[in-house]
Amino acid sequence: MVDSDLQGKRVLIADDEEYIRMHIAKGLRSRGLEVFEAGTGEEVLELVQNNPQVIIMDVQMPGLDGYSVAQKLKEKPETASIPLIMLSARAQDRDIEKGYAMGADYYLTKPVTFNQILGSLKEAVNG
Repeated sequence: MVDSDLQGKRVLIADDEEYIRMHIAKGLRSRGLEVFEAGTGEEVLELVQNNPQVIIMDVQMPGLDGYSVAQKLKEKPETASIPLIMLSARAQDRDIEKGYAMGADYYLTKPVTFNQILGSLKEAVNG
């Protein structure tokens, strides 16, 4: 089901859990989005060169975690304005506050539904 609001938009998904990453990617591709996938924070910093319009990223990844990647992205003028949706099993107030402090535009706690991700993505793209 192609979503006219999102069709053709570029999204970078980063999660070290391949199943989660592939599930989100498949759902977004079915709605007409161009999707890039990363399994590590370092890959995010490489793939951001594809000019995604939104980044969906897990907090807990090997190497550079999502907090560190978010901070690096927000420090650079060329990537600072890319909306960032962070996903995490870390649901305590201090974790959520840290996510926003590091540059998250949205912070979704796991378990998260595809519709929650899709709703945040639509807001990020259209808002």
